[in-house]
Amino acid sequence: METLLKKSCEVIKEAGKAIKNIQVPFTRIESKEELVQQFRTVNSFSARLIREGLLTIAPDIPWSDAEFDIARQKDPALGHIYWVCDPIDGAIHFLQGFSPWCISLALIEHGTAVFSIVYDAVRDELFTALRGQGAWLNGEKLTVNLRNSVQEAVLATAHPNQPQREKKETSLLLASLERILPKAGAVRMLGPSSLQLAYVAAGRLDAFWEYGNDVYDWLAGALMVEEAGGKVQSIEGEAFSIETNTGVLAGNEWLVGLLEEELPIEWDIFSCKM
Repeated sequence: METLLKKSCEVIKEAGKAIKNIQVPFTRIESKEELVQQFRTVNSFSARLIREGLLTIAPDIPWSDAEFDIARQKDPALGHIYWVCDPIDGAIHFLQGFSPWCISLALIEHGTAVFSIVYDAVRDELFTALRGQGAWLNGEKLTVNLRNSVQEAVLATAHPNQPQREKKETSLLLASLERILPKAGAVRMLGPSSLQLAYVAAGRLDAFWEYGNDVYDWLAGALMVEEAGGKVQSIEGEAFSIETNTGVLAGNEWLVGLLEEELPIEWDIFSCKM
């Protein structure tokens, strides 16, 4: 598995460097429709590079292209082992010409991530994790920060990609910020969820939370947090897995416990409206 991880890192780094060299924006974006079209173009280009590279090193492992289709993410036809990839996490940043953005990749076996990669091509930072062996940044071992006070913690979150459609998740995020912002040392929204989780593993952030069902964006970074000595769970406190579909909370064990008590869940929002 270590050999496959090493070869996968080479594929991801090559793809990241190729994407970084694309001249963006292609044309000045004047509408949301144009932004969506440019996203599809770049996302497809990145996915094709990565997929072709992975086929070269592991032709028998299938690729899940169900990033945006929750139902297909649980398709038994995928088999017991497959790749999960976000070809450009933080694509809006990339298309607007600023960072961070990254590529995330996880190898899933029997529903569990066995290794993962998050690559920030702009900073040339390669985060990796191998289940049971640890997490690393450019080869240096990672450990989560051990701050145990929300008042001193640097936290991060992410908003829904489509707030107008994801109204419940948007309401929960706003409610969580109302509770957490006055108490935290600092709160940031850096964009790509996988990279923010990698930052938790590296101790750059103390904890991260996000509402929604974007588990494909969380799998790679979640393994890194766990392998760096942290804890990852659902917003409600259940163990994190590929089945997690309401939100994610990650950090050191103390902060996760403290934030679990503070973060609103769907019942809180519903009861407030009664």
